[in-house]
Amino acid sequence: MNFEEITVEKIPKSIVAQIRKSLIDGELKPGQSLPSEVQLAKLFGVSRSSIRDAMQILESTGIINRRKRGGTTIRQITIEDMANIYHPKSEKENLFDLLETREILEIALVRLAAQRASGKDIEEIEKLITWMEEKPKEAAEADIAFHLALARVSQNEVMLNIIKSLKQIMNRLQEKTIYYPGRLEKIIIEHKQIVSAIKDKDEKLAQEYMKNHLSQIKELVKNI
Repeated sequence: MNFEEITVEKIPKSIVAQIRKSLIDGELKPGQSLPSEVQLAKLFGVSRSSIRDAMQILESTGIINRRKRGGTTIRQITIEDMANIYHPKSEKENLFDLLETREILEIALVRLAAQRASGKDIEEIEKLITWMEEKPKEAAEADIAFHLALARVSQNEVMLNIIKSLKQIMNRLQEKTIYYPGRLEKIIIEHKQIVSAIKDKDEKLAQEYMKNHLSQIKELVKNI
């Protein structure tokens, strides 16, 4: 693989563009492993932090798979992935896309949850809030479990499967937001408000609380 050296520091988009071009030109193929961060940094002549930022963009657009012990490999590319190759977005832009999608889905989901949740459903969701309170180090995992539980309670399998498909990028959102100073405490309050409205079968209030919850995350993403 031949990459052009990049002399300006912190330009992950330029790195992404070159890797995408290598993929389009057939120099990189699905299943092929990329060099390590250290090796890529030397090839491009940039810092490892620039390489990490570039890898985040490639992962968020579905171009690569990253594993802690298995390295980084090129994914099997679909037509949708090819569209992302030609129209790349930054990590932050992809997170805003995720939040727009979640607003459409989850505001509708909580309305259905308010209609359909049983007493047992409410108890299970409340346990997930307790999990966040008692084990803050596991809060990111508990938060995603909370939103998946709301989707299950809606009894809409299509919406549930869509939320499941967003789990990977939701994890990246959590990495950037949930442990921001003071944020976890606010999330717990917001979750309790949503559950309270669902318990009272107040569809409109549940939607308002969910909209506020996602708006708070969006404001945080703007500032990080």
